[in-house]
Amino acid sequence: MSAVTDRLPTFPWDKLEPYKATAAAHPDGIVDLSVGTPVDPVPELIRRALVAAADSPGYPTVWGTAALRDALTGWVERRLGARGVTHTNVLPVVGSKELVAWLPTQLGLGAGDQVAYPRLAYPTYEVGARQAGAEPVVYDDPVADLDPARLKLLWLNSPSNPTGRVLAKDELTRIVAWAREHGVLVFSDECYLELGWEAEPVSVLHPDVCGGTYEGIVAVHSLSKRSNLAGYRAAFVAGDAAVLGDLLLIRKHGGMMTPAPVQAATAAALGDDAPSGGAAGAVRGPARGAADRAGGARLPDRAQRGEPVPVGDA
Repeated sequence: MSAVTDRLPTFPWDKLEPYKATAAAHPDGIVDLSVGTPVDPVPELIRRALVAAADSPGYPTVWGTAALRDALTGWVERRLGARGVTHTNVLPVVGSKELVAWLPTQLGLGAGDQVAYPRLAYPTYEVGARQAGAEPVVYDDPVADLDPARLKLLWLNSPSNPTGRVLAKDELTRIVAWAREHGVLVFSDECYLELGWEAEPVSVLHPDVCGGTYEGIVAVHSLSKRSNLAGYRAAFVAGDAAVLGDLLLIRKHGGMMTPAPVQAATAAALGDDAPSGGAAGAVRGPARGAADRAGGARLPDRAQRGEPVPVGDA
């Protein structure tokens, strides 16, 4: 076994297999909530764009087509409220998971460096740190809990997976200011930003949070849930041009290219806000109604704060 795999935890869904077998033996079957994969159809507009670009025999570029970059910058400004976004501020990636998993390595982090992420969080933040040989560190409040001396990468996640917690604008502003003061790079996982429930999520790229400059901050966005494109592996990052320029060069050498038809589909999805609003509304409307009929079912407050919750309280 290699030194890298020695550092990795057990793959989460492998760990769940014995529990899945036990649940499947129940007379009424299993309710499988292990992987949050979309089941609704891919919007027709996106499928048409994919098919129209199917005759793409040549290699795509890592940075994507100009049309894709136009779509990315336009969406970031319209939907996130960012200003002055240029092509140097965006970079497509092959699904957000590969970016999360390989980011510490691509940033050149390693032994002696720390990567921090929320205590209850997407497991790939930890995996990325361990693959690079860096030290994973968890937090409840990054400003209060973390020593910035060895901290090189700070992951935020709002809305949170799995708690649903949304960081308020003033909280994001406080964290970004603290990170900049100490030279800590912030990556904000905002893949669920358009699926706010009781709060209106805000991006770190909003001028009220970042002060109109993207120095030291990058937002991560995915089309897997907002457009039902988990099967396409379509995502992108936006923010600090210097950081993204370095990542672009590294990813060019690694051949980390989004397929040309997926680039076209992504541009179509982001160029029309209807698929996003429709998907988000389709999720929130019936789910909210069902929750209300069930007496307002929701995650306990402790879970939304990232605190452990006894099974009986869930």
